[in-house]
Amino acid sequence: MTTSLTTCATLVFLCLGLPLAASGRKTVFLDRMAGLESYIVKAAAQAELPVEFLEEAEHPDLKVLLGNKFSSVHAEVLYRKNTGRTENTTLEVVDVKTRKTILTYGFQWTVDEGAKKRVAGEFVKRLKQKLNEVKLK
Repeated sequence: MTTSLTTCATLVFLCLGLPLAASGRKTVFLDRMAGLESYIVKAAAQAELPVEFLEEAEHPDLKVLLGNKFSSVHAEVLYRKNTGRTENTTLEVVDVKTRKTILTYGFQWTVDEGAKKRVAGEFVKRLKQKLNEVKLK
């Protein structure tokens, strides 16, 4: 009797798209990123990142959002003038429960396929490090 209840509960979790507690995997929603999201998914699979990508409606643990690094044009001009760097885009990972940003990765936006692969690979590498740090705490 308990075996059938356990089996039924497992099937319900799988059907609803809810992660099983024993899996230890984080669920992640990727915002629309003009094609960059597919490179992130591929890089995550290659790096064996312990995440599962979901639609936003399925209540993920983390959200990855694409946005501008600077809140105003003036701040961006000052940054470029003072540092000589031209990062103009960020990938931001937000913990849905706490609404805190756990990782911000700034980079130069480009339409070059090779550059998108490098950006995705570096982002996934940093996210994996951050998730490992959080797991150790």
